[in-house]
Amino acid sequence: MTRESIKVGHDELGRFIRDVLVAKGARERDAAIVAEGLVWANLRGGDGHGVSRLPRYLKLIERGEIDMKIEPRLTHDRGASFVLDCGHGFGPVAVMQAAALAVERAKTTGICFGLIRETTHTGAIGRYAQWIAERGCAAVLMGAGPALMAYHGARVASMGTSPIAIAVPSGNGPIVLDMATSTISNGKILQARSTGTPLPPNTVLSADGEPTTDPAKAEILLPLGGPKGAGLALMFELLASVLAAAPIQARALGPEKRDRNTGNTAMFVIDIASFRPLADYTHDVDALAAILKSLPRQTGFDEIMLPGERSARTEVLRRKSGIPIPAKLWAELEAIAKTARVALPEQSSVPAK
Repeated sequence: MTRESIKVGHDELGRFIRDVLVAKGARERDAAIVAEGLVWANLRGGDGHGVSRLPRYLKLIERGEIDMKIEPRLTHDRGASFVLDCGHGFGPVAVMQAAALAVERAKTTGICFGLIRETTHTGAIGRYAQWIAERGCAAVLMGAGPALMAYHGARVASMGTSPIAIAVPSGNGPIVLDMATSTISNGKILQARSTGTPLPPNTVLSADGEPTTDPAKAEILLPLGGPKGAGLALMFELLASVLAAAPIQARALGPEKRDRNTGNTAMFVIDIASFRPLADYTHDVDALAAILKSLPRQTGFDEIMLPGERSARTEVLRRKSGIPIPAKLWAELEAIAKTARVALPEQSSVPAK
């Protein structure tokens, strides 16, 4: 293939992902939720959590690590708190179910804390935080997953990248902070491998624990801010995994050497209107946002931006012009389409920038 990049519409990309997952045995509704999450990430520029994850999901399905027939079930339910046991089903399906339940409960009790245990990959957790904020609630989500990051001072993978997402409603749409506790996300490595782009210095280690910028050699992420990122990742493991009686790191690093793909999420939801009128809250959020954006800027800064603002602008652009797919990933999708006997997304090629 000579084309360096392909652009596809978000609806067509979602249709393709759904069709592939259904062809592999997923339920229609589950496939739609997973597809929506992957496309959400692509639309907002988080391509490492977008359709690039589809080949990995298919490998997990083939190995039996994703149970496509499982139905998440509540194993603890006390109104303002719950535990949703997912039995290694699709992560996005379970976390969206939990988000809807947490919002419903928070509207009654003011707050709700939920634990979502033993999922598989959940995708970009900012998606769920934004969804919650769009319903008049504030959200704090903490994720825990496989050991991909070195604990501060270690040269081996010993902690999850443990993302955090915080979202609040505003008059201009949710303000969404979505970040990993590693210097870069694992999705950035996958994206760099697709494009051949070197990784930033001091962000990853090779398999033998040495620094590298080569995405093909990158195996171990480094924590954001050294001990700060490592400390956050540890606390998220303790709150999202150990509290849910579903430890990941102790089982992976200890004698058991468990390597099954597993994730856990802790979710705290606050109904704004239970504490003060929602309109008053969003008015004050907007006022602070306007003040921050009008502050004197440092040299080299054209604009002061809020969390999620750049992603929101990317989404507007990509909804109009399409989602770019690197040629290497497109070749993988072509192979998947052939095997699954589904139609590729309609596309048009564009020069890479």
